[in-house]
Amino acid sequence: MRKMLGLACALLFGTLSASAVEAQSQCGPRDEVIRVLNAKFQENQRAVGLINEKAMMEIYISPMGTWTMVVTNEDGMSCVLAAGEAWDEMPTHVAGPFS
Repeated sequence: MRKMLGLACALLFGTLSASAVEAQSQCGPRDEVIRVLNAKFQENQRAVGLINEKAMMEIYISPMGTWTMVVTNEDGMSCVLAAGEAWDEMPTHVAGPFS
């Protein structure tokens, strides 16, 4: 998990070498990235979490099961970190004496 978070931060702050050029081309202002995910893939935000005080991670999912993980820095620049198909959510089970 830390490796993925490190990659996300590196993409956002441009610290990777030339091997990340293709991934960095999927970066832009958050509003624009989200607009494209919604218009092109019908994906909407389903989860959000803080990476640290300078970045957050979001998951966008479509009714067809496509998904995209986006990381946004404090300046509002977002990068697509990963994307895929066949998203499936498991039912939430609360641990406790009655589960």
